[in-house]
Amino acid sequence: MYEFAYSKYLEEVVKILESEPKFSEKLRGMPEADIKAGKIADHIDDLDGHVFDKLTKAKLDELERLREQIQKQIEAEGGAHNVKIPDHLDATNWERFGKEDLRKLIRRTVEDMETIDRERQKKFKEYEMRKKAEEDHKLAQMNEEERLRALHEAEEAKKRHNEHEKLKHPGSRDQLEEVWEDTDHMDKDNFDPRTFFALHDLNGDGYWNADELEALFQKELEKVYNETDPDDDPRERMEEMYRMREHVTKQMDKNGDRLISLDEFLQDTEAQTPNKDPGWKDLGDQQVYTDEELKEFEREYAKNQGWGEHAYDITTPAPSTTVPQAQPIHQQPQQNAQQPAQPVYQQQAQPVPQQQQV
Repeated sequence: MYEFAYSKYLEEVVKILESEPKFSEKLRGMPEADIKAGKIADHIDDLDGHVFDKLTKAKLDELERLREQIQKQIEAEGGAHNVKIPDHLDATNWERFGKEDLRKLIRRTVEDMETIDRERQKKFKEYEMRKKAEEDHKLAQMNEEERLRALHEAEEAKKRHNEHEKLKHPGSRDQLEEVWEDTDHMDKDNFDPRTFFALHDLNGDGYWNADELEALFQKELEKVYNETDPDDDPRERMEEMYRMREHVTKQMDKNGDRLISLDEFLQDTEAQTPNKDPGWKDLGDQQVYTDEELKEFEREYAKNQGWGEHAYDITTPAPSTTVPQAQPIHQQPQQNAQQPAQPVYQQQAQPVPQQQQV
């Protein structure tokens, strides 16, 4: 999920630090905001010398990677005019790993992760609004009967999608026990947290990473999204999985490294308390965008597509009437005038008219 140019360096530093009990203890007692700000770096002086040797080796390996990368960039661009000073380590100290190295690495990683999440959420919102804009434009091209039928079919598809088993709360004891029983094929009454953690630590490094967490939610996702069902959008399934992973990470990850250790898992109240499942509202129950956001997006989208200003407007003619001859023309009500155009996104689904038997 999260891939950076410095990922290998990051993973090595995390592995070294979290293998040290004293440092792990400091992490557990520190507020998340302080960890994200890099304040945990102030406590690395307590580490043994051999730990600093490992950290320094990791830094020197990263510096060598950067040197090779910069050299290739200079050769490709014919100069160093676009070379940027790396900000995920202390470039003023090329010999040892110190406090500033850890502080900079934490801040850079947190910022990059948050940027990736924001960008993903933004793109998903745009995807959903683009789908709605395309649908609204198609509806605007239809006659009244076709439009009513299409709205009715869309409403029925939404109902079918929402007819699913109640979702369990991601990361709750009930949700994890369901995985233990149905995926791991273990006895539900003998749920063992340590064994469960080990079963799903697929690479055996002692942590649940993003991929390992997301694997835990497949059972819940299958309740809502069927790969062979045209009513179910695979892009929405993917976003639902990311939402679940972000929620559980926020719930369990106490040191802000975006990994779940065995200790963090065992200390999590939700994961260890049975029969407390509050359920989970899927994307079908969420408002991804506001009416104002959709209105603005549709306006810009229609402009970019060359659809014109009235791309989503529906003009419905009023029934024709016979004008009484006794009434002067200037007194006639404007019954033959067209009703004002109404944007499609304000239309409501109506029952589909029944065909008359001939």
